[in-house]
Amino acid sequence: MGIKIMTAPGPVCFPLLAVENKDIEVKFGKDGNSDIILDSSISLMKRRLPIHMVLLSGLSMVSPDFRGTTAVLRKGGASDVLSKIIVRSEALPVDFVYGENMEEIKALMNKGKATSAVVMSMSGMKGITLEERAMKSGFYVPGSCAASFEDRSVLNEFKQIYNEGLEEFRKNPEKAAETVSKKLPNKFPLEFIIGIMKSMKPIMEEPEDYSKLEVAVLNA
Repeated sequence: MGIKIMTAPGPVCFPLLAVENKDIEVKFGKDGNSDIILDSSISLMKRRLPIHMVLLSGLSMVSPDFRGTTAVLRKGGASDVLSKIIVRSEALPVDFVYGENMEEIKALMNKGKATSAVVMSMSGMKGITLEERAMKSGFYVPGSCAASFEDRSVLNEFKQIYNEGLEEFRKNPEKAAETVSKKLPNKFPLEFIIGIMKSMKPIMEEPEDYSKLEVAVLNA
């Protein structure tokens, strides 16, 4: 009987999909029975699911910092929620505008409609990751991507498989990205998958106490 994993079809599952393993059964979405649920840490909190393992950190960053009008990639996403929590906790005079992709964000910046931006760390812009920025506000963030276990007995086996995927990306990122792309329901360019994995930091540990952030997320 394989491990049943329910996952969001984004960076959180890239290492998992890079491995050819018959002992795992991966389904994309948020509904259904599973042994493990993978999603952004913010989404898991919003869904009131406990975070048992932090997988990856550093997906998003603010460049250069929150000030004036801040452009955010995708309204309502995890980075948007966390950005608003940071800004409200510090009572910063910041307004938000939104773009659906990097081209729209860059256009807002170039036209002077935004003075800072929350984007993916792979963008090449200079700034600080949202996890690091949140820490300055007194919020510990359990990474960008995390796992919630319905069956704790499969934790070690899952960790081993996930680490194998991370190793595949270290050894041969192009091949790993191709393997991942073939399995995803929504197609990403190979350069995007490789860039994401190069910009993010593997954690693979239990989280620290994130209760303060969880309260803020549920009240956001």
